[in-house]
Amino acid sequence: MTRFPANILLRIEQLLSSGKQQEARLLLVEYLKLNPASARAWWLMTLTLTDLNQQMDCLLRVLRLDPEFEPARERLAKLVSQQPVSPSVNPFTALSLDPDEEEPTRDVSNAPVRASTPKVVVETVPVQSETEQTSSPVPPTPVEPAGSETHPPKAKSKLEIGFIVLTVFAICAIVALAAVFSLQRKSLAEAQAHNLQETVALAQTLTNLPLPTLIPTWTASPTLTALPTRAFTRTSTLIPTLQYTLTRTPRPSSLIGPVVGLYAPDFSLTDLGSGQQVTLSQFDGQPVLLFFWATWCPYCNNEMDSIKTIAQTYNDIGLVVLTINAAEDYATVSSFQSTHLLTFPILLDPDSDVQSAYQVDAIPRHFFVNSSGRVAFIGVGEMTLNEMTVQVDAIMRRYPTATP
Repeated sequence: MTRFPANILLRIEQLLSSGKQQEARLLLVEYLKLNPASARAWWLMTLTLTDLNQQMDCLLRVLRLDPEFEPARERLAKLVSQQPVSPSVNPFTALSLDPDEEEPTRDVSNAPVRASTPKVVVETVPVQSETEQTSSPVPPTPVEPAGSETHPPKAKSKLEIGFIVLTVFAICAIVALAAVFSLQRKSLAEAQAHNLQETVALAQTLTNLPLPTLIPTWTASPTLTALPTRAFTRTSTLIPTLQYTLTRTPRPSSLIGPVVGLYAPDFSLTDLGSGQQVTLSQFDGQPVLLFFWATWCPYCNNEMDSIKTIAQTYNDIGLVVLTINAAEDYATVSSFQSTHLLTFPILLDPDSDVQSAYQVDAIPRHFFVNSSGRVAFIGVGEMTLNEMTVQVDAIMRRYPTATP
């Protein structure tokens, strides 16, 4: 299951502000699959869509989840006003503004004055031309022509005609507003009827959009960093099920590893004092103490006197003490050696290759290897001189009787 960070919606808003609508839409689709009741997520989805129907659908979901969300309500009203209204009879098409069209007001209204109004407009001109003198002014009201007894005694004034036109316009506006509000109420009712299954279906439809190809800009490489530890712990002893006698032939890889009972992995490092390569395999047949340390480790510094005592005491009877410094430069280690007057071999491991091979994740670390080349004991953390002496005596018991 995908887990989103706590600020994923803020990140989506930043994408939208930078114009990355498609990337923001993909994140919103995945987020809404797990959080379909997020009004804020549905609101952000409307900002990524171009289809008006989909925008209105998302806005209705926002208002269903949060009826007090004013930005969504305002945007929905704006979108509804942009939708084309097409009632069965369009009131605005009933009016004809062409002066040459005959009887333009016959299709406008069903009022009783429908027949009299056009007669007044049409017959006003002949009345003036037949009854008036050329020098007399136009009378304020039309005069009934001679020989026409069916006409009304008085014609409608221009003010009454304008009032009728305004009335028609008002009726048309009311019909249009009623259609808009009816459409809005219908859309709200449909939105309230939607359930969670329809929400998931919409999200799945949006996921069909083409996905961008993301090219990684960097690749993280794992690193191994040793941490100092003061606590000394004992490791369990692995009892090998396969008896193996050390010979000149290569050892099986299944029997090699930094584990008690297996053969210690071979390595080759540069000696700080002589500058020559020192290989672990050149000491086959001799017990070896491997000590991983660093100059910045306070627990390692506490053991330097004990390591020096062990090297001086057991060097003459065959013990090999190899101290391995990891990830430090030549000048730093050389200065430390001169300050503490260290005489035992110090091997440099600048790239931490040997440290990684021995799986050293905390220092100091001690590997006691017997004369057969097997790891007899692993000491994690700071060890006292007495504890190291006990383990050195254990690997020296078989020496020099061990067969190389």
